[in-house]
Amino acid sequence: MASWRRLLGFVAISIVSLVVAHNLVFLLAYGSGFDEALAHSGHDGAWGTAVIAVLSAALTLTVLAAWRLYRLGIVARSLSAGEGGLRPAPTGFARQLLRLWVRLTAATTVLFVIQENLEHGHIGESLPGLSVLGSTAYPNAALVIAAVALAVALVVALFRAKRDVLVDRILAARARWHRASRMAGRAAVWLERRHASLVVHQFAGRAPPRLQST
Repeated sequence: MASWRRLLGFVAISIVSLVVAHNLVFLLAYGSGFDEALAHSGHDGAWGTAVIAVLSAALTLTVLAAWRLYRLGIVARSLSAGEGGLRPAPTGFARQLLRLWVRLTAATTVLFVIQENLEHGHIGESLPGLSVLGSTAYPNAALVIAAVALAVALVVALFRAKRDVLVDRILAARARWHRASRMAGRAAVWLERRHASLVVHQFAGRAPPRLQST
């Protein structure tokens, strides 16, 4: 289940990266002629609808993720009040960011090439192939894709790092609480047994009471 959830999450951020990178490529290349260039390359009204839907979903997911971090933060602070918070290791964060950026750049690049070739085929033009990554019609497309993928990967990595830190704080606080409970239970049992043994010893060493003669 967790693997499917990670896969769906990666697909979602790849689509967001594609939409942002695609529109940015056309905007940087054509400026005020952005809409006309999209129409001539086969991007009809369905593309605009898809862009609005994807960006709205991305915004919604961002708000939900921020709310989840807020709730985790409340729990973490209540369980570990007065203790120093954990910090993600810089090297670990950098590795996670690098891996995500490479994967996201590759996925976005593949999606961009497929999408542009499908659009050209839809209007009956010859397929541009890999030239969409750097031709005169798509100047610096590969660099734009890499830059957008880095920005998206950075946001996702920051959210994940903060979530992991809060979850670790909650788990560590609960583990300490369980250990303290077990230790308190053992101490109580030991004291009770020791107290009982002392009482038995006192009664065992005491002479029986004498009977008074009448």
